[in-house]
Amino acid sequence: MTSSQATCATPFLYSGKLRSRPEVDAALANMGDKSYTAVPSWRKDGTWELWTVSGGGENEPLFIDGPSTTFPSEAEALAAGAAWEAERKTSSPR
Repeated sequence: MTSSQATCATPFLYSGKLRSRPEVDAALANMGDKSYTAVPSWRKDGTWELWTVSGGGENEPLFIDGPSTTFPSEAEALAAGAAWEAERKTSSPR
């Protein structure tokens, strides 16, 4: 796919033509008011995934980032999320 062929998925999600993956739904449901969460890996191997969300302001898109790595425990995944959040807060423009 070239960048000129890229299409925003939002209209397809709202129309029902496209469904979000179950692990994305689970991560969003788990987040509550936080910008990160840990969920059991879809691999069902006992590892945990860190999911983050950023953006979503009035004039900015919402980004949901899934796992690029897994963690051996929920506590370690949440600690990585806390570190990500702290880094994001210190590096964001004010």
